[in-house]
Amino acid sequence: MKYELLDSGVAKISLDNGKANPLSKELSEGLMDSLERANKEAKAVLICGNPGMFSAGFDLKVLAQGMDVAKGMLNQGMIFMEKLYSHPQPVVIACEGHAVGMGVFMLLAADYRVGASGEFAIRLPETAIGMPFTPLLKIIAKAHIDPRHHGQAIVQSRAYDPVLAAQIGMLDEVVEPAQVVDVAMAKAEELAKLPADQFAENKLDIRADELSDIRVSMGIVT
Repeated sequence: MKYELLDSGVAKISLDNGKANPLSKELSEGLMDSLERANKEAKAVLICGNPGMFSAGFDLKVLAQGMDVAKGMLNQGMIFMEKLYSHPQPVVIACEGHAVGMGVFMLLAADYRVGASGEFAIRLPETAIGMPFTPLLKIIAKAHIDPRHHGQAIVQSRAYDPVLAAQIGMLDEVVEPAQVVDVAMAKAEELAKLPADQFAENKLDIRADELSDIRVSMGIVT
């Protein structure tokens, strides 16, 4: 993972965890550290993946070792998601390709999502691979995916192409692959110019109910 503080005030975070960018325990920890750093020195956050792949979600090699081994990775992933969803600054994601599982949940937790046009899949595969949704993931999915698609997107593990993903709330904008990072950066720079205190107040107010339910489910006392 790479962290860069740009002159525009945007903290650019590049996942860089192999071709599929799996969300390992270590990557979750690194992302939380980067968000904390950004909150101190930046005005907005841009998260990027790799060309062709934003993130394939949790590391399947770790999951294949059984729940006892995977527990630390899963728990750290949920802690990271709460931090991402409650991050007070604007968070923009550049999705240059596929997004699967936790990759999609990162999209949903952001403030703006730019996707690449083409034969890419945006998918929540939990039902298809026999995994339950944690309370946190259910809350975020139901809050940000068009209710008319809850059955197909959440329950039936349907894979959406980027254009359809934008129509149901998984993405906000779809552009040519070569333009994704530039367009996402421009959006991050635009949002960075908004009054920081008012942005944070309004963002956290809009998400207050979901965050309260998430924190209760995780046993977080505020």
